[in-house]
Amino acid sequence: HLLSRRQRQDVYKRQVRWAFYGGQYDTIEEFMKAVQEYHEELDADGWQPEEVVLACKEVTVQYAYWDEEEETEEDFRLTADGDGFTAGELLFKIHNRVVGHLENEDHHFFEGLSLYKDAAPENRPFYFLGLGS
Repeated sequence: HLLSRRQRQDVYKRQVRWAFYGGQYDTIEEFMKAVQEYHEELDADGWQPEEVVLACKEVTVQYAYWDEEEETEEDFRLTADGDGFTAGELLFKIHNRVVGHLENEDHHFFEGLSLYKDAAPENRPFYFLGLGS
């Protein structure tokens, strides 16, 4: 189920501007270039793609999208390439996982991740992907 604001702790909003559209990216380098260009178009700064934003090896992320006529929720697990997720790696992996469901949705703009305090499947942190229009 979707998490109420009381059940969430907002995290990872560190000046990230992104929209989930345009298909999947083959490489993280290609993705990082696209994010940089997007930030330049918006005259946004402050995003540090090499900054470690989650100091854990695995996380579970939940998001919601409309599938035909009903809202659908989906969870997926991500594994960091190193000991934790950098901002670039995390956004890259989330993008490639959700873009197929979100690119034609009104709510496809990244609004951060929120930690769900009451759930940690298999001892992994559980985050909700915030989306806006």
